Amino acid sequence: MVTDVERAEVDAFYRRELKREVPLEVDQEVCVARDGAAIVAALRLCPEAGTLLLRTVVVATDRRGQGIGRSLLEEASRAIGRRECWCFPWSYLESFYGAIGFVRVADTTVPAALLHRAMAEGIATFRAAIR
Repeated sequence: MVTDVERAEVDAFYRRELKREVPLEVDQEVCVARDGAAIVAALRLCPEAGTLLLRTVVVATDRRGQGIGRSLLEEASRAIGRRECWCFPWSYLESFYGAIGFVRVADTTVPAALLHRAMAEGIATFRAAIR
């Protein structure tokens, strides 16, 4: 997880990699991977509608395919812990998120308050809370 001071670095990383702003809210948990001082990957855990969303998983373009995303996802899994979590990834990433327990679910099971997160080219995935 990043500190409030590090959030400015994460903002800059997202702008550089995505060519757009990504709002980092105070209540979001942000995980990063670094190579030395440089951020090479980031993701957000966002509270929304009484649940948690895994969002904006990004690995620097020149660092993809090196296992950085998978390592960061494992860190996110630890941060999610026993909580339930939703993710709405591109369909080709189903096994990537499945590696930490996300299971594809029917769109009809998505809470109404999260339906706006669904994408035509994406899938709904869910990781149940551990009791």
